[in-house]
Amino acid sequence: MRKVRVNITLDDDLARFLKGFSLSQRLSMSELINQWALSLKRSQENQDMKTILSSPEFYQSVLEILERCRSGKIKWHSREEALGNE
Repeated sequence: MRKVRVNITLDDDLARFLKGFSLSQRLSMSELINQWALSLKRSQENQDMKTILSSPEFYQSVLEILERCRSGKIKWHSREEALGNE
């Protein structure tokens, strides 16, 4: 992926902390900030999925379907049977 240069201004104590932390993790400051930004991006992109998965009704229905699959009580259909001829 193409990299771009970004200049940021930090409080002195925060910059010292990040430098020390990045050294302890054997990362450059750039790698540390990239990892943090990527984590933030991924958490925002997955926010909608967390809302769906946090629904008690959805969670219960998933458990019921898993149990039916494991017990063999579920009847599988072909794509054509389920959707017809589209």
